[in-house]
Amino acid sequence: MGNGPTAVDAAQLTDVRLLLVDDDEQWARVTGRLLESAHEAFEVDLADSLSAGRSRFEATDPDCVICDYQLGDGTGLDLLETVRESDADRPFVLVTGKGDEAVASEAIGRGVTDYIPKNHDDTDATLLTNRVTNAVVSARARRQLDRERRGKAAALELLTSTTDIGELSAEFCRMLVEDHGYAGAWIGAVEDGEIVPQAVEGCGAYLDGITNSGVVATDDPVVMAANREESVALSPTDVDGRASKPDSEQQAALDGDWQQLAVDHGFVTAAGVPIRREGVRIGVLGVYRSAQQQSFDERQWTLLEEYARILGYAHRTAELKRSLLADEAVHLDIEITDTTAPIAELTDQLATGVSVEVPSTIEQHDGTALYLTQLSGTNPEAVEEATEACESVDIGDISDDEDGVRCDLYSMVRTPEDVLAANGATVEGTVGVDGTTTISVSLSDHDSVGDVTEALRTTYDDVTVSRVWSQQDRQPETGSDELVESLTERQRSVLRHAYFDGYFEQPRGVSATELATKFDRSRTTMTQHMRTAQRKLFGQLFDQ
Repeated sequence: MGNGPTAVDAAQLTDVRLLLVDDDEQWARVTGRLLESAHEAFEVDLADSLSAGRSRFEATDPDCVICDYQLGDGTGLDLLETVRESDADRPFVLVTGKGDEAVASEAIGRGVTDYIPKNHDDTDATLLTNRVTNAVVSARARRQLDRERRGKAAALELLTSTTDIGELSAEFCRMLVEDHGYAGAWIGAVEDGEIVPQAVEGCGAYLDGITNSGVVATDDPVVMAANREESVALSPTDVDGRASKPDSEQQAALDGDWQQLAVDHGFVTAAGVPIRREGVRIGVLGVYRSAQQQSFDERQWTLLEEYARILGYAHRTAELKRSLLADEAVHLDIEITDTTAPIAELTDQLATGVSVEVPSTIEQHDGTALYLTQLSGTNPEAVEEATEACESVDIGDISDDEDGVRCDLYSMVRTPEDVLAANGATVEGTVGVDGTTTISVSLSDHDSVGDVTEALRTTYDDVTVSRVWSQQDRQPETGSDELVESLTERQRSVLRHAYFDGYFEQPRGVSATELATKFDRSRTTMTQHMRTAQRKLFGQLFDQ
C-alpha cells in the first residue's frame, strides 16, 4: 500500500516506539530484534495476544502498531478497532500468513495503514522495516502539517484580538514551544542597534546567560541573524540548515560564549529569523532545538519565516494604529553603509571610532549639500587628509576647540538627505562612524515609510531602517520642541546653522554675509530670516 521512504526521511526518524503483537512468540522475538537492528531509532515492545496487545497499547502509547491477523483470543482487526478509537491516524501495519484478499479488503475498509503478508523469505525484515518506516514518517509529517495549520490559524486569530506587541510576542513564543516542539523560543526588538529580549519561552535561563544589562551578546546566532538580516542556524560544532560550512562570522560565533552554554542547556541548534516589515528592521525571532528533535528542513524554515512575517505585520499594524490615534509624526533612524554616500565615505576614510555629527544640512539647487559638521576623536589634519581621499566631499572652513573639530563639508554628489527631502521626509540629523551613516528623519504618517526607504534603495546599497517610533514612545522633554514648532523649516535651518557655526558667540565665528553665502541667499534675506525666527522664539518663551 505504501511506497518506501526516502533515505532522508528514514535518517531523520528519532525515538520510534513500536508495538509488535503476534501469538507466534518466536517469530515476534526474531522480528523485533531484526527491526531494532535495521533502524537505530526503533524500540520494539512485544505482546502475544489481543488482550496483552490492548494492555501494552494503553501503557506504552506506541508510534506504530504491527499486528498479526490471527491472535489466540481475537484478530488483528479487533486490536485495530481499539487503536482507532484512541487515534484515527496512528500507523497500524497488519501482518498475516493467510494472504486472503477478503481480509485485506476488510482491513483497508477499517482504516489499516498498511497490509503485508508474513513473508518467510524476508529473513532480515527489510520489507517490514520499509513499510513501518514509511508509515511513521508519513504520520509524523501529517501531524506536523496539522500543527502548522493550527498554529498559523491561531497566530492570525491573535492579530484580530490584540495589537499589544508584548502579548503577541509572548503568545507566539509559547506556540512555538508547545505546538511545534522547540526547546525554547524568544523574540527580541532592535533598540539603538542592540537586540533586547521582549518575550521568551523555554530558554529563559540560557537567555539570561547571554544577556548583559538587558542586551543580548552579539555572538549568539539569533542576534547574528538580525545583524545580517538573513536566516541563520548554527549548532555548537557546525552549521545547520542552509549553509554548507561556517563563514568567518559564523565561525566566530561558534567560538563564542554561547556555545558551551547552549550545550549545557541541551540545545544542539540555534536558529534566528529577522523580523521586518517594508524594509524596516524590527527585531528577530529565535528558536532552539534539542537533541531529540529533527534537524531544520525547508518546512521548518518556512514556518519560522511565516511567523516572522506575521510578527512584522503585527508590529507595523500596532505602530500604525498608535500613530493614527496620536495624530503625530513617525520618526525613523535610517542606516546607510554604502560609501558612495558622502558622510559614509568620509568616516570610512577616517580612523576607526571617529564620529561625525551633522546638526545642519543646507541643500543646494543641484541636489548637493553643505554639511555643517562636528567631529570627535580626530584632528583637523586627519580630517583634511581623509577628505582628500574622498570622491564625494570637499572641505571648506575647518577649526578645532575643546568640543572637537568643526568644518564645512561640500558634497560633490547628490546626498541621501536630498533624496529624503524629495520624498517628503524632514531630516532631523545625521551621524556617521566607521563607514555607516545614520540619518534621523520624521514623516507625516506611517504609510510613507516604505516609499522613503525604497527611494533610498534605488540610489544606495545596504539601506536599513534600524528604528521606528512615534512621539509617545519618547520620554517627556523640556519643551524645546514646542518652542521651534512655530518656525518654518527654513527658519529652523538658518538658526541651527548659525548656532553651530558660532554666529551668536563673541567674537562671531561667522558673519551674516558668510551665512548668506552658504545658503545662497542675499544678506538682507538672511538677516530677515534670523530676526523673524528670533522674534517667534522669544515671543513663545516670554508669553508662556
